[in-house]
Amino acid sequence: LQFHNPDKCLELSRALITSKLANQRTLLLRNHENTSTGDMDEMARCIEKAGNAESLDVLRGYEGQGAAIYFRLFPECFKGEVRNAFAENGRMRRPAPDPVNCCLSMGYTMLAHECTAALRLARLEPAIGAFHVSRPGRPSLSLDLMEPFRPLIADSIALSAFNRNELREGHFFSSAAGCVFTSHGRKAFFEAYGRRMQTMISHPVLEYRLSYRRMIRLHARMI
Repeated sequence: LQFHNPDKCLELSRALITSKLANQRTLLLRNHENTSTGDMDEMARCIEKAGNAESLDVLRGYEGQGAAIYFRLFPECFKGEVRNAFAENGRMRRPAPDPVNCCLSMGYTMLAHECTAALRLARLEPAIGAFHVSRPGRPSLSLDLMEPFRPLIADSIALSAFNRNELREGHFFSSAAGCVFTSHGRKAFFEAYGRRMQTMISHPVLEYRLSYRRMIRLHARMI
């Protein structure tokens, strides 16, 4: 299954990816103490080129370049011991090797569920993607919709929760199988997640205030 109109598929994908890269760049500018002009200029170039990409493959290339810069710098936004482990491992998914990766994976999973619910409310099929290839059992359009919200929600939750000591030692258990939340850690994460989803912000285009949860639902209807 795929979008019937390839031009619309590319148009949507460009909008989603340029928004994600722009939000990642903004997060770094606000939270990284020593962002270099070269790195920020390179991310800006990736955003500009992604907005004019002539194909999905070209777009994926610029998305990958921007992501490489972002995840190289993102660990330095954290404080304390979690910074070193995250910097050493980089972004790793299965299994998560450290607390920050564990938190990010949980955040992305929850965000994907939010996007799936929003798409179903908008009477769209979550399995039919634009940027992400449609595969059996994969909510590809949910993964598309969540791209701009990754830094706004999941990454921001991890950053604030660790730096404010809401997530700390005792909230994670590490073994050869990876790093997982303890019951207390899971509770702390969901408290932070709930607050973030209820946070009221001004929509950058429509210029009225709404929560992140309502914004996701609004963007599903816009698709």
